[in-house]
Amino acid sequence: MLYPGHVVMDDELAMLAGVHKTLCQERGIELDSVRGQRLAAHLFKMFLNGLTEQEELLQAARNRGPLIPPGQAFQQSLST
Repeated sequence: MLYPGHVVMDDELAMLAGVHKTLCQERGIELDSVRGQRLAAHLFKMFLNGLTEQEELLQAARNRGPLIPPGQAFQQSLST
């Protein structure tokens, strides 16, 4: 877990960017889209909460399921 004053190092940021890119490619999400930004924020939050290894971040994000805005999920279920 990171504590106040802890600095995220360049190699950690590079790892997070790689995880983000991998997950965006798997899900067909543009890196700089709103969904891509939400995914990046979620990954960073998991990292700050102690998931600091690439594989555990990938596993946790994949197990979470798709990042669909709540209103959009409701609309999709009505249209099917």
